[in-house]
Amino acid sequence: MMSFYKKIISINSIAMFLLMMLSFQTFSAVNDCRSSSGADSINLSVSFDITNSSSAIAQGATLATTNSSIFSLTCEFTGQSETQNAVYFKNTTSSAIKETLLNSGVEVIQRYTLGGSSEATITNATIPNMYVGTWNEKPNNETISTIGLRYTFTVKKGENKLKPFDTGVFLLGSHVDYQGRNIGAPIYIRIVGNLTMLCPSPTVNVTASNGGSVNFGAISPKQMNDGEAISRSFNLNMGVSQDCETGLNISVRFEPNNNTIINGTHLDMGNGLQTVLNDNNGEIIYDENYYIGEILPSATVNLPYTATLTKIPGSAISSGPFSKTIRAVVSY
Repeated sequence: MMSFYKKIISINSIAMFLLMMLSFQTFSAVNDCRSSSGADSINLSVSFDITNSSSAIAQGATLATTNSSIFSLTCEFTGQSETQNAVYFKNTTSSAIKETLLNSGVEVIQRYTLGGSSEATITNATIPNMYVGTWNEKPNNETISTIGLRYTFTVKKGENKLKPFDTGVFLLGSHVDYQGRNIGAPIYIRIVGNLTMLCPSPTVNVTASNGGSVNFGAISPKQMNDGEAISRSFNLNMGVSQDCETGLNISVRFEPNNNTIINGTHLDMGNGLQTVLNDNNGEIIYDENYYIGEILPSATVNLPYTATLTKIPGSAISSGPFSKTIRAVVSY
């Protein structure tokens, strides 16, 4: 009895193994796909330009729409049903690309536009395969068919604030059969948002230290005749209006305000003395623009300067109080 029992167990084990092998034997119904369009892939670029404030752009508003060229793919269809002869687009967009798009304030919709209306939002976390169509056998048992592929891509305003971005060229995905097997015709796409977001009322708030005055205090002609140089520091503080959506590019220019300037850099004080302004890079030349950079609404910029008083060589110094006014002009 024990021997007979063991033999049955052995036979059953072999039968189970054969059944398992048979369960994995599947056959593709869409084969030998090849391009009839010359190119091996669908390539396109989607871009848009915005030069106004994004606060006026509602979520869901269309920013750009682009159609791909028609791509012809010839395949052999040998399935016995519409399901077996179906073709899908499988999206493989990376999470990094999706994050770039979403953080830049956009979502992107892909729509099949030849004989169907299937669509998918490629910025979603998960994207089901997009149904393209099914191709049954032709009369006379012909199995070769040519698929026409064309897609429309629409960029819409998303939930987040709009920012400039460029995804670079990336693989969006490829076409697959009903079993998920790759049959070719990959799509490569680049999406670019060129944004020049202006402020509704662009302004720069400028304040100067000490109320805008540089006070050299009490000095004597002897000090200056002996070659002494007296320096005082001052600052210009700048901030951009908080209703701006991006920063402003700032330049500063000092103007003499009808005063006499010696050698382009020294302000004649009218009493035998002169004052030169310096920033961190050296002497300031009057009437010349100095680029500061971009100032963001969330930050302020503090620009340090030094005013240095010296004697004009060969001049006689006059006693008494003295004062001159110059202008600091901020451009943006």
